[in-house]
Amino acid sequence: MNEDEKGSDIDRRVSLDARDWIVRLTSGNVSDVELHRFRAWLDRSLQHRRAFERERTFWQQLQVLDGASPAASASRQPQRVKPALIGRRIFLAGGGATVAALGATIAMPRVELWRRADFRTGVGEQAEFSLPDGTIAALNTDSAIAVDFQSDLRLVELLSGEAEFRVQPGLSSIFRVAALGGNSDTLGTTFFVQVINGRATVAVAEGRVRVTGPVAPHDHGGSGADEVELGAEEQTQYSRGERPYATMPIDTDAALAWRTGRIIFEGRPFVSAIAELGRYLPERIVVAPGVDTGVPVSAVFSTREVWPAVQALARTQGLSTRRVPGIIVMIS
Repeated sequence: MNEDEKGSDIDRRVSLDARDWIVRLTSGNVSDVELHRFRAWLDRSLQHRRAFERERTFWQQLQVLDGASPAASASRQPQRVKPALIGRRIFLAGGGATVAALGATIAMPRVELWRRADFRTGVGEQAEFSLPDGTIAALNTDSAIAVDFQSDLRLVELLSGEAEFRVQPGLSSIFRVAALGGNSDTLGTTFFVQVINGRATVAVAEGRVRVTGPVAPHDHGGSGADEVELGAEEQTQYSRGERPYATMPIDTDAALAWRTGRIIFEGRPFVSAIAELGRYLPERIVVAPGVDTGVPVSAVFSTREVWPAVQALARTQGLSTRRVPGIIVMIS
């Protein structure tokens, strides 16, 4: 190893040490002994101080951790904190506020969602539910549906996540899945609907499904809405307020791999693959600035081993991972 490589390795180790200290100090559970060790580490060199400031600034700039709006975050300049003045009370108070703000950010929408849901799954959980007409709804991780069956319409609203529907055939009323201002109608088939990051995806394994939008869940006429009809191995996507895109082919075996406990990536952009894995973890995943997020990745992982999958995927790009259980995963 030459001198440049040695220096780079030392810089990386110092950065990792600084990140570890951030995790400990913001946990809200720091002993006097650990605080003394931290101060000794910080005073060891200017390099340690600079690394700590850099990692601490990165932590503070995570929008979700300070509970601020994007506008407020943009208008506020980061405050430079002198490491020599950082004490236990500052970190305990700051760490507590961070966790509380994050908890509120996550908890409030979830409370409303769970209140509306008739069937749901937790993070990392998959389950099948029998609906009143005999249709089987299989819910993937962190998913929820509300059911409103009437004589002329069997309505299911996908509130979050994704679900496969094996629709009971032979009934005259339409089976409809409403999601993000669009409706997917059928009389009997197998299809799935996904709502991820403000975008809905509808795909058909067999039979036919008509996708209409933008339209209200109970609308029958669909006035002013556009529609596409999907056949087997076809999909469409749309966002709220948008009409559905033209049909596109899809490999339903890969798209529904979660039904057999697998997650399959084929040429998926790194950031998209990480986001997909993140759906199976309770923590929010944050990718540090400067990481090449567009690198395509291909892999097969188990839905039961998602954290090792995140670590393995990061390593393929020469990146490290740090996990604060129940709060955040940082990739840099």
